[in-house]
Amino acid sequence: MAPSDATQKPGPAMSREILEAQALFPSDAALQEAISQLEVAGYDRADLSLPHVVTPAGKATPEQGAENPNSDEDNRQMRTLHASGAGSAAALLAAGVIIGSGGAAAPAVAAAVGAGIGGALLSETGSHIADAAQHDSREAAARAGRLVLAVRLREEKRTEDALEIMRRAGATQAQAVRRVDNAIDATSWTG
Repeated sequence: MAPSDATQKPGPAMSREILEAQALFPSDAALQEAISQLEVAGYDRADLSLPHVVTPAGKATPEQGAENPNSDEDNRQMRTLHASGAGSAAALLAAGVIIGSGGAAAPAVAAAVGAGIGGALLSETGSHIADAAQHDSREAAARAGRLVLAVRLREEKRTEDALEIMRRAGATQAQAVRRVDNAIDATSWTG
């Protein structure tokens, strides 16, 4: 039997305050190293963001004025996923056509597979171009003193650890920042 609403005690109030470790990086390579080392140390990828300077660094979130950091490893994995998915689909389609035609369509399927390989190579090239553009954008931000990595800290005791990891990776400045979460909140809705 469930206890009545009258006997239940309310839980602790949820804090709207967010603690972050933020650091300024001199290059994309230093930023990539920090991301890698933070992940190795157990920080959740979802807690990393790249605040834009147009929004004050202490107020930026992935929802407002910040973006998710993509590492070189993320980009390689995405290319592999796309290429392997396309290759698998093409192989299944080719097998179906050959079986369905009794083998008569084998030369046409071979030509189509060749075209598919060419398309995959073009896709790979496009992905490398996008990666290079992202790298160039981050290098420009670094030169302007605006390449910032923020780590949302779920436990205050991990603050110094996160700051030290970013400093070892090459951060030129690192600090803890407390800010108010301005995410949508339904507690004041009247319905």
